[in-house]
Amino acid sequence: MGRSIGVITIGQTPRVDMIPAIKSFLPEDIVIIEKGVLDGKSEEEILTLAPEHGQTKLISRLRDGGSAVMAKEKILPVVQELIDDLNAANVSLIIIACTGKFPLFKSKVPIVYPDHLLNHVAKGLIHDGLIGVVVPLPEQADQIIYKWKDADFLAIPAASSPYSYQEETLIEAVKQLDLFPIKAIILDCMGYTEEMKKLVQEHTSKPVILSRNIIYGVTGEIL
Repeated sequence: MGRSIGVITIGQTPRVDMIPAIKSFLPEDIVIIEKGVLDGKSEEEILTLAPEHGQTKLISRLRDGGSAVMAKEKILPVVQELIDDLNAANVSLIIIACTGKFPLFKSKVPIVYPDHLLNHVAKGLIHDGLIGVVVPLPEQADQIIYKWKDADFLAIPAASSPYSYQEETLIEAVKQLDLFPIKAIILDCMGYTEEMKKLVQEHTSKPVILSRNIIYGVTGEIL
């Protein structure tokens, strides 16, 4: 077996919507080991992870193509367990396949944090100011504004889920954002695809940043 990396999704594996795309950014000898926070969990167990008042909402893909919403605070111990498992499997690095804001986990191997990478790339490209941010859920608006404020951006959110995907909803989100003098549109979820980015580009003259491509590209550079 060649070198391996771990990919942790906060949903269920296999991520057929994600893993084929990442392979094109990686060396051919890389083996991908997928781990899912919701793997092996029943519908009832998944429901216990639902956000309660004041908790941070995250959304991810289920194996059947549906999606589940969970509280970041409730899944942190599970993520650490999966990181421990991947360390034991001697992977070269680990990707947290979610653009949400996470604390630093314990790991002997490097962990790629999409939130950190995305913020710094945006800083390098746009510097500061007003940006449009597409997120899966309307309820994520406040946390997205707060997250991007940490990077000196004023974020205007619009919602369109990549998991219950409808082209019309994404187009409408872009039209809403284009009403403001934004510098760019950021698709702030690992579930958004290259096809979705192209659709957004067809309906705006602003630069469009697909978060997953930033993460995959940087990962490929350090392997």
